[in-house]
Amino acid sequence: MKIIYVGSPPLLTRGASAIHMFKMCQALSQLGHDTTLFIPPYDKKVDIFSYYGVKNNFVIKTIISPKNFLRQIIHGLSCIIYFIVNKPGADIVITRNIIFTFFATVFLKVPTIYDAHHPLVNKAAEFFFNSFKNSKHLIRFTTNSEGLADYYLYMGLPQNRLRVLHNGVELDKYKKGRTTAQARKITKLPLDKKIVLYSGNIYKGRGIERLIEASDSFKHVLFYVLGGEQNDINRYDKLLVDKKVNNFEFLGFVDQDKVINYLYSADVLVMPYGKDMTIGPGTQAAEFTSPIKLFEYMASRRVIVASKINSVMEILEDGRNAVIVEADDADSLKKGLRKALNSSAASAKLASQAYKDVRNYSWIKRAQRMIENV
Repeated sequence: MKIIYVGSPPLLTRGASAIHMFKMCQALSQLGHDTTLFIPPYDKKVDIFSYYGVKNNFVIKTIISPKNFLRQIIHGLSCIIYFIVNKPGADIVITRNIIFTFFATVFLKVPTIYDAHHPLVNKAAEFFFNSFKNSKHLIRFTTNSEGLADYYLYMGLPQNRLRVLHNGVELDKYKKGRTTAQARKITKLPLDKKIVLYSGNIYKGRGIERLIEASDSFKHVLFYVLGGEQNDINRYDKLLVDKKVNNFEFLGFVDQDKVINYLYSADVLVMPYGKDMTIGPGTQAAEFTSPIKLFEYMASRRVIVASKINSVMEILEDGRNAVIVEADDADSLKKGLRKALNSSAASAKLASQAYKDVRNYSWIKRAQRMIENV
């Protein structure tokens, strides 16, 4: 099939939306489909395929869009104008842009799959959704979690349009595996210490304060955070100084293809999310997020300690494939970390089961399920 993916996230940042978009286009192309990605303009001096750690196996077309808060709106409308003028003749269009979906389904009659990753953000979004939710040209509506699916069903989405597709991981990159010693020779992390690692953004509700508090009970364990914007890192570094914590370090962002070696360097991978976790500077997400890092954690074959929030519990189960702790509870987090660090046999068993389970969550499988029978 000829597939066009209309993607409007900010580019050449560390946000998960763009990573998701590039991984999906790579997977669609690997399935044999003629795939083109429509994105806003970016700095062409950057090898964007390498930046996002994907193969150069699909076409990229830049469509005009500003870099400010109007990006989503202008890019969605610009893509509609492109479709009107150039008639690209796609068999399917996949998008997370609600404005594009509205015009494509209601006016242009383009077969469209809308891939939702958060609730409707305002009254305008509700209007667009209500206008296209029953359109025969909306051939599928996908969400990345059961919680988000329930929300859209409550908002009136027909059940027969809906498919829940959690995010995924590029399994091929994790097949060989690597010991902690092998990985630490690459990352230059200490060979003689236990390591607890968190990977990802450090927005509000990610539980970094509780992780810092918990680290004080593990003086001989090193805690690392991989990722985070510099202003957030500066704020937490000040907290480390104030609390006189010496076994905790923020490593900042690393290139996408280097993350895997840091995951392999860890003894324990942690997701200490709070019930107020966000997917950006302010959007609440605890009920509907599907963190890409969760699947990367599972693929890395390291024991996971994660907070008990509904969206995570759709994938993880305490005592089966992870150690689950109460959200917003430093004492529960300490107990979970102690369990993961002190029982190597039990931790290895949990990690092994998580690796078996994550085979159901590859980007290839997500892409297959998104377009099957359409």
